[in-house]
Amino acid sequence: MLVATATFAVKARWFWHARFRRLSETSTFFPIAPLPRFSTTKLAALVCSLCLAASLAMAADPVRLGAVQSSTGAYAAEEKGLTDMLRMLVSEQNSKGGLLGRKIELVVADPGSVASAYVDGAVSLVAKPGISAIFAGVRQDSCNAVGDVTERAKVVLFCPGENTSPSKKDWTIQLGLPKQQRVIPAIEYLRGSEGIKNWVLASTDAAQGREVNGLVEQYLKEKGVSADSVLTQYKRAGSNDWTSLAIETSKLQAANSTAVVSTVFGDSNNAFIEAFDRLGPTPSSTPVLTVDDGGSTDTRTPAAGSLSARSYFESLDTAANRDLLRRWKAYSGADAAPITEAMAAEALGFSIWVTTVELASSPEPTQWRGSVQSVKVPGYAGLDVGIDSTNRILQSVLLGKAQKDGTYVVEARTPILTGDTWNPRVSDTKDLVAKWNSGANPCLVFDIGVGCSPTVDHEKRTVDLLIATTRKVETEPDTSLRFVPERAALTFGATRVSVPEGHSFGQVDRRSWVQFITLQSKSDTEFQIQEEKALSRDEFTAAIKNANPADALVYVHGFRNTFEDSAFRLAQIVWDTKYQGVPVVFSWPSRGTTAGYETDYDSAEYSAPAFRELLRTLKQDAHVATVHVIAHSMGSRVVLQGLLRSEPKLGDRPLGELIFAAPDVDRQIFAQQVEVVRSMAKGVTLYANKNDWALFASKQLRSQFVRAGDSDTPDGPLVAAGVDTIDISSVGKDFFSLNHSTFSESMLAMEEIASLLSAGVRPPDKRTHILVGMPKASSPAYWKFPD
Repeated sequence: MLVATATFAVKARWFWHARFRRLSETSTFFPIAPLPRFSTTKLAALVCSLCLAASLAMAADPVRLGAVQSSTGAYAAEEKGLTDMLRMLVSEQNSKGGLLGRKIELVVADPGSVASAYVDGAVSLVAKPGISAIFAGVRQDSCNAVGDVTERAKVVLFCPGENTSPSKKDWTIQLGLPKQQRVIPAIEYLRGSEGIKNWVLASTDAAQGREVNGLVEQYLKEKGVSADSVLTQYKRAGSNDWTSLAIETSKLQAANSTAVVSTVFGDSNNAFIEAFDRLGPTPSSTPVLTVDDGGSTDTRTPAAGSLSARSYFESLDTAANRDLLRRWKAYSGADAAPITEAMAAEALGFSIWVTTVELASSPEPTQWRGSVQSVKVPGYAGLDVGIDSTNRILQSVLLGKAQKDGTYVVEARTPILTGDTWNPRVSDTKDLVAKWNSGANPCLVFDIGVGCSPTVDHEKRTVDLLIATTRKVETEPDTSLRFVPERAALTFGATRVSVPEGHSFGQVDRRSWVQFITLQSKSDTEFQIQEEKALSRDEFTAAIKNANPADALVYVHGFRNTFEDSAFRLAQIVWDTKYQGVPVVFSWPSRGTTAGYETDYDSAEYSAPAFRELLRTLKQDAHVATVHVIAHSMGSRVVLQGLLRSEPKLGDRPLGELIFAAPDVDRQIFAQQVEVVRSMAKGVTLYANKNDWALFASKQLRSQFVRAGDSDTPDGPLVAAGVDTIDISSVGKDFFSLNHSTFSESMLAMEEIASLLSAGVRPPDKRTHILVGMPKASSPAYWKFPD
């Protein structure tokens, strides 16, 4: 009650202060210099002239982007979505000022699914002035035909569909997975992980099926699999007779472990699935791998438990993919067609094109073509993607398992695969060694010597965190730990946090009084500490090495936070963002009370050397390649002071992403210090908010010195060289909240942070497309979420 009363008092004071300030700016009763006055006519003329100037800038000399894609005929089901995706992307880019200040004009040639018309369409496009690039259709043969035209014209061609071999054309960029990179890693995965001995290759009698089966047969032969262990069967297109194959597969499975590779398409696929449901072995005992062409819009529900090898699934739960889906549905409506693998590849190609043109400062193909291999953009599977020296996109292969509702859950993924890693028709290619990684998160050793458990266990609804703390740690009679607000040397530990069944996104759920009196269980209503364990420094580093993570995330809490507050907040961030590295909570001895502000201020500085020691431990002892840091509120003081110290040595650029969320640091001091520490991180991001009541109160306590995270100033948020400032005011303006934790409570802000941690692409509107540059110019000073 006292906290709520204090909060309301602060807000009331702020409210009347703001009202008084606005009155003083407009009322003639106060001796304030009046603003310049314009007549209505002059003001309208000024606005019109500005609008006209902006319109003329966008209208002159458009950058033209071409597409040779069918919206009619047999290929329309696969290619219309490609064109619609381009239309959305062009519209979004134009709404942000176009490309290099020029409007993008999409010019579409519809070949009507007629083979010869693709060439005619390409000829008409390259003849247009200002054409910067062209996107082809989904099929390899049409891409090759269009590529002959663009090669002569020296215009870059992006091919979003699957391909079978490297293009020998310098001006063609292949965005789809090579066939062998799709099927061979999946075969290797089944051989290694499932111990498959017998293989059934089922296909409709078409070029695609014969090509895939030929690859598989030759690969298995080279791996020592006898011809007797491979059963290949072709049926004519449209055949419904798969009964005998289902029965034969059951016999093979009874004798030895068996897998089915299916390139059965069209109407035959329904009969194939039905026959195996009735007479064949179950998917749990006999994996069924489907190999599709990446562009299919087939709406048939896949058999539950079947596997598919792709570079993209619409159900991918990453910040980049959630952002793409949200934009696609907003553009296409609630009944939007699904995003296919080829559509996702085309979106990546568009992003690569925009980024490269901006890097080269010219849309002229001869000017930007040479830089395309140096560009990386966020991939939808959580890794950055780019173009290799063979003009192919570099991506991972994902192995998805179909669920009952038709969606896919990624079971495993390869690392980024480059070039032609295995192709029997190309000399000097090496056998592919697929290092598949489990789709689950890395694991931390919770009980040393017992083994690993997932960092995030979705079934048990738990999150495991490592602990580094300068709090005094006491052991209770029941062997649990108590973290008290007294200062101590740096110690380590681990904790397991449970996430309630009724968890609300962005919230550290606590039981309400209604839930308490209705006897609702704690596990259903609030975050809880399930287990805690003290670790030695060696055990702490061993736990991280055991997990072998790609990165770690250190969260440094703010003022008035208990240890439980900080652990629950990091667990919520990890759970909501699907973060997959090792999470570490750095807990310093905040007293956890409003009255303890000045004591907390000193304790934050006391903890700075220990924070620096934690970074050294992670980088040099545990060998973590990338360490990200999120500093909230007064935790920013801990981080800044720690980074500014000279000992212990951290090495060159020790941090990945350094994030300051609502930093409670004097604005001028922050600007001075961040100028020094920005070189120590890959990137620095500041999240500011003009509706942050806690920072308003802090300003009163600190002699009216504005805080770095407060954007409620005449000049707006703090802008510093080398820092990406993002104003999140519009997504955090709840009058009944302090709005001090908007960075972790808003879905939009959390997805922006998730995208930043997974990709690190800059400027910010390249990874989070709804961000608006301020001022609206080609080189904005900061960014904001739209109002």
